[in-house]
Amino acid sequence: MKEKILLFDLDGTLIDSTDAILESFLKTTKFYGIDLDERRDEVCALIGMTLSDMFLKMGVINEKIDECIKIYRGYYREVFLEKTHLLPKVKEALEALPNTYKMAVVTSKSHFFSEKILENLKILKYFFTIVGIEDTEEPKPSAQPILKALEGIDYGQSKVFMIGDTLFDMQAAQNAGVIGIGVRGKYQKDLEKYTPFVFEDIAAALDYIKEQE
Repeated sequence: MKEKILLFDLDGTLIDSTDAILESFLKTTKFYGIDLDERRDEVCALIGMTLSDMFLKMGVINEKIDECIKIYRGYYREVFLEKTHLLPKVKEALEALPNTYKMAVVTSKSHFFSEKILENLKILKYFFTIVGIEDTEEPKPSAQPILKALEGIDYGQSKVFMIGDTLFDMQAAQNAGVIGIGVRGKYQKDLEKYTPFVFEDIAAALDYIKEQE
């Protein structure tokens, strides 16, 4: 058994892709006659949800969601590498982890885009797998994405940590019976409702995990 297993959310936890997501989202909703230029903060506050839920909340009708996501991904593909960067301290914090840890990414972003981003930012090598939105039937807060990442691994639940910046990450951890570690992001302000373990940044969160028996 590996000493610890660390499962990371992507957007808002390891990377900041706000500009790429926001630009693509606003262009897509304009295609459907919905102008959200004055509601950018509302859109940003939804990052971490599935695209389906984001578009539904901002006024796209259910029947158009699949088409809407295809249009969004076309826009996103044009800008996602250029407008995505690592959050502060991420690379240094990953490099400082013991090599006995096993790490994965569990995200509501597509597997394809997640892998390309991690490769471009030169941190793909740290993760044994990526679980994206299309890899399970249910996204976070369901336990499915976490359990998918853990398939075939001998583990104890007290040695598995789900690290993220949204309530969906913490609820998924609860549902999977693993430890939720909150990292404060730009928009989620009430993580303490879902976990007692909330930290200002990824470095502090990982330092805490390293100290646990």
